[in-house]
Amino acid sequence: MRDPRLAPFRLPALAFAAFLLVQAGSAAALFALKLGGSPAGVSAFYLGDVERFTAPKSLPGLLEVAVPHLAAIPIVLFAVAHVVIFARALPARVARGLATLSFGAALAGIAVSFGVRYLGPALAPVKVAAFGLLEVTLLAWAALLAAVFLPARAEATARARPEAAVGAVRSDGRVAGRVHRKERGRRAEEVAK
Repeated sequence: MRDPRLAPFRLPALAFAAFLLVQAGSAAALFALKLGGSPAGVSAFYLGDVERFTAPKSLPGLLEVAVPHLAAIPIVLFAVAHVVIFARALPARVARGLATLSFGAALAGIAVSFGVRYLGPALAPVKVAAFGLLEVTLLAWAALLAAVFLPARAEATARARPEAAVGAVRSDGRVAGRVHRKERGRRAEEVAK
């Protein structure tokens, strides 16, 4: 863990990462089962299919799906982005870029459903691409949470061998691990004398 102050939040953050993975997996399964996972399947889902005896999606039917997604997806993305940014897992510019990409993919995925139904099947590949991009960003957020909140190898080593921990006093009296900047400067001055 990069910052020991994050330790109390380890379990909730890892549980959130696990839920992100479950959500991404179940969404992928539903997308493949209901929409076929291809532009042709997306077109048939929204425009209806004579061979399967399915009617085109109605505006109320589209809204029943879109409205809950317009609330739930941004809340999840907002929460995970804030946790990752708070933990400083990424440089600010990269985190903003990933957040923008995530929100954009989610909005595009919801909006293009209406586009396929009312503007035409040419937008079906955009629906598949937006969904795929949202899935990739959800996996990225989950991986970032795991990277920040899973115990690092150094921590495991420090617990197994306390003498190897940063700041631990070794048997020869020296302090293990990193040296503070001021101490490093003082040592450099001593060497220069």
